[in-house]
Amino acid sequence: MTTVAPVRHQPTITRTAGEVSTVYRFVCLCGAAGQEHAARRMAQVDLNEHVLSLPKVSAAERCQAPRAHGRSAWEPCGLCANQGALFDLAGVDR
Repeated sequence: MTTVAPVRHQPTITRTAGEVSTVYRFVCLCGAAGQEHAARRMAQVDLNEHVLSLPKVSAAERCQAPRAHGRSAWEPCGLCANQGALFDLAGVDR
C-alpha cells in the first residue's frame, strides 16, 4: 500500500517585469496561480481567495506551533494531530 503525500499550499506573491511595468501575481506550490496585476494588492486578493477556498482544518489536526513546525493555519500538522487527547485527564480514575 502506497501513501500519497498531502498537497502543500504555500502561496506567495511574485513580482516580475512586464512589457510596460512591474506585474504581480500569486503562485502556490499546489500549482494554482493568479492573473498578472499591476497592483500588488490585487494579487493579494487572488491569494486570499485561494486560501479561503481550501478545506477547513479540524481543531484536532490544527498546528499548535506553526512557526516551529513550518505549517500555515490552513494546513494540517502531522506532529500536532490528535495531541489534545493525550492531555485529557477527565477520564482518568484517581
